Amino acid sequence: MPFSAVRSPSMVLLACSAAVALLTACAPLSPNTAQVGRTQVSLDSNPDLQWKYWGTDSEVLNVLPEDLSKDKPLTAKLWQMRTTLGELVGVMSVRSNVDSLDNRNTVWTEDCPKQKGVLVERTQGLNVGRVDCLRIKRTANSMDWLAANDPAMAARLEAAGVFFARPVSYVSYQYTTSNGGYVEVQVLADHRLVRPQTRNSVDFLAAGRPLVDWSQDLALSVRQSTGYINGVMNVPPFPYDIDTKPYYETRTVDSDVLISKDTFKKDAPASEGESPAKP
Repeated sequence: MPFSAVRSPSMVLLACSAAVALLTACAPLSPNTAQVGRTQVSLDSNPDLQWKYWGTDSEVLNVLPEDLSKDKPLTAKLWQMRTTLGELVGVMSVRSNVDSLDNRNTVWTEDCPKQKGVLVERTQGLNVGRVDCLRIKRTANSMDWLAANDPAMAARLEAAGVFFARPVSYVSYQYTTSNGGYVEVQVLADHRLVRPQTRNSVDFLAAGRPLVDWSQDLALSVRQSTGYINGVMNVPPFPYDIDTKPYYETRTVDSDVLISKDTFKKDAPASEGESPAKP
C-alpha cells in the first residue's frame, strides 16, 4: 500500500531543537549488530537460540503525491531463528530507509486500522503526520491470513520452502518520523518463545500478556533507534526459552540378534508330554 506524504523546506525551530537534543545520544553497540539502511539492528546473543542472517532485499517505498515527494529507497534484511536441533522457531524482517534524515518536514498519512482478531495499538493519536502502528496476532499459522496481511513475508516463506511445525504469533510495528525516517519490523515467533505453559484457567487468561509486553518493548526500541545518532535498535530477547530435547527418544538395542519365538517359550511352563529344558 503506498504512502501519502507531503514535504516542504520549511523548518520548525522547536522541532529542530528537540531533534538536536535527541541526536546527541548514542546507543551502545553489541557484537552481533547488522546494518539495515540507517538502522543498526542489535540482536540478542542467546547461545541456544540465535538469529541467523537469511537474506537482503532492496525495495522502494512509493510515496505520494508524486509531484511533491520522492519515493523512498529501503533496505530489508531477514533473519531466522532455529533450535540446536534445526527446528524453525522465528523469522524477523527489518526494513529501514537508506537515505539520510535531511530534517525536511515529512507528513505521513498511512492509516493504522483496527482489525478483527488482531490487537492494534495506534499511539500517534491525532498526529496524522507520522505512523506509529503496532499489530499483534496471537496465532497466525493460517497461510491465507499471512498472505493477506503480510504478502511479502508469506512470499519469502513459500519461495524458500520454510514452514513452522507449531503455532506462531505475528508482530508488526511500523514507525515514521517527520524528518523522513522509516522503520518497519515483522516477526513470526513460535508460541513457546512468547507464551508460558498454562496449567489452569488463571494461567490461560494471562498467557497473552508476555507477548504483548515483548511487542511493546520491540516498538519502544524501534522508536528510540530513530532518535539515536547511530540508529541502534536493540531486539529484546524473547521471554521464554525452548527445550531443545528431541520429541522422542530412540532406545538402542544392546544386541543385534533377533528375538525368536523360542525365546519367549524359554520361561514358559512345560506342557504335558514335553520335558523341561535342561539347564
